[in-house]
Amino acid sequence: MTQNEPDTPPIPRPGRRRLAVVLGIAATVGVAAALVVVMTAGGSGAEPAASAPSKPLEGAPPAAVQLPGARVSGNQAVCDASRTRLGEDDVRTKVACAMAGYGEQGAAATIDTLDALPQGEPVVQVNLGLVQLWAGRRSEAVTTLKAVREDDLYGYYGTVADNVLHFPAQRPGYPLWVPPPGLPTGTVQELRAEAAANPNQGQVWLALAAKLQASDRRQAVEDARKAQTLLPTAVTPRIAVAVLAFDKDNPDASFGVLGPLTTQVPDGALPEVRFHLGMLLWWLKQDTDALAQWRQVVQAVPESDYGVIAAKLLQQTGQ
Repeated sequence: MTQNEPDTPPIPRPGRRRLAVVLGIAATVGVAAALVVVMTAGGSGAEPAASAPSKPLEGAPPAAVQLPGARVSGNQAVCDASRTRLGEDDVRTKVACAMAGYGEQGAAATIDTLDALPQGEPVVQVNLGLVQLWAGRRSEAVTTLKAVREDDLYGYYGTVADNVLHFPAQRPGYPLWVPPPGLPTGTVQELRAEAAANPNQGQVWLALAAKLQASDRRQAVEDARKAQTLLPTAVTPRIAVAVLAFDKDNPDASFGVLGPLTTQVPDGALPEVRFHLGMLLWWLKQDTDALAQWRQVVQAVPESDYGVIAAKLLQQTGQ
């Protein structure tokens, strides 16, 4: 919980409205955790990975292009949708259609086409990295994808790059931080106004972090760190920072926070720690250990928010 007092109260039983929200989150977690990645943006059936041998991959690399509107699958469909939604002159359209031509043009010609586009655009670079990977130019692909990840950390293209670099060892995307009940509510704009008026209220910053983690994870990390500065002895801010700042390159940094907390926090806060420790373990595909953590949560506090979500996750995994 977010209180500074050492005696953390038990996690309360969720109300009906809160229960609907957390079950929605649980469903989202279940869907994300169950994904088998061919590629974040859709795929051709091959299994791309930066850890693959340095040899060409079969098929064509999927076009990783963020489009407005409904998602479409298949490179030609992405090209067509880009033309309709963005126009012929948009760099995303040019990238999508270059990727659609891979089968006919081949890797070298596709790379030449992408090299002729603005190199500062992440959509260009991430697709260049994918083509390099498919062409068997692994070291070039890794360099390109790492640069995209750094330039667009937690963004669409940075996440695509990060997923490919760590496939198949880690699940796609990033672990979710599920906040405890009792945080301030409101829209992002309302919470920002409240934070501006009361900048020393750590729970407001935590509420902002929770709101922003799906749309602006980088800002969510910053807000969670502000809360941790304001509430240095509280458990929840430490959990929030550890989960939101999860680094696929260095997961030990997050485990180094949550692991010790299992022996340091009061019993009332332990389910919150164990729940999120399970989340991190699940993202690293250490499924047996993750499920064991969630079972302990269910056994300890079955009617709490964390108990309800953990039970839902166990059910979705067939446990």
